[in-house]
Amino acid sequence: MEEGGGGVRSLVPGGPVLLVLCGLLEASGGGRALPQLSDDIPFRVNWPGTEFSLPTTGVLYKEDNYVIMTTAHKEKYKCILPLVTSGDEEEEKDYKGPNPRELLEPLFKQSSCSYRIESYWTYEVCHGKHIRQYHEEKETGQKINIHEYYLGNMLAKNLLSEKEREAEEKEKSNEIPTKNIEGQMTPYYPVGMGNGTPCSLKQNRPRSSTVMYICHPESKHEILSVAEVTTCEYEVVILTPLLCNHPKYRFRASPVNDIFCQSLPGSPFKPLTLRQLEQQEEILRVPFRRNKEV
Repeated sequence: MEEGGGGVRSLVPGGPVLLVLCGLLEASGGGRALPQLSDDIPFRVNWPGTEFSLPTTGVLYKEDNYVIMTTAHKEKYKCILPLVTSGDEEEEKDYKGPNPRELLEPLFKQSSCSYRIESYWTYEVCHGKHIRQYHEEKETGQKINIHEYYLGNMLAKNLLSEKEREAEEKEKSNEIPTKNIEGQMTPYYPVGMGNGTPCSLKQNRPRSSTVMYICHPESKHEILSVAEVTTCEYEVVILTPLLCNHPKYRFRASPVNDIFCQSLPGSPFKPLTLRQLEQQEEILRVPFRRNKEV
């Protein structure tokens, strides 16, 4: 939680911040109900005091968009909430360009492959063809022994079309799938690959993967991550600039949305519990400061 009145300064997404606030405060009558919690919208709680004017630029505020919060110590606060909206809705509505599959088509036609080297395994994604996991070892006489698994390929047309149909339906209904990438809920376009190497842990059923293409304007189709989400089923995240032409798939840095909490008559500037937490954290910081000085 980042605070405008000094003290602790760290930033976490909206859901946890509001949960911290709700842990200290309990909503009561008047104003509005708390907004729906969302992990992809960051909030910052400010304690501005009584002499305060709402911002006139940036995120919108209305005097009647607030909740009255009461602490366990019966302290009362009026918390004015931001009107959180998407500023890119009009651009998305007016978009008449190629769909995600069409934007990615040049990558599939180029027969290009992307690689990710980890401590033991190397991952190979040949776009529109297959995903391979392999390890090479040199034996006596310079003979190379390759240990490999195919995590999926495009021969499984039924799986591919199912993933694409699902993605197209979600796009039409404005429900683009998202994945948490480094703390940011990021839209992606899924491509399914099946018919991989048989998996002994699943009665020799073929391995399968979902390739998640996400927009990154400065990328060169790198493999960001490979994860086995369930036994012999994988998720592969690919960064590509091709999707960035579609407004629904662009990466957006969420603006920080301020919540302004003002004490009501008879209550302190900040809740007692919050001030105690700040004091405890300040005490914990002192040894680190001394170490730096030494």
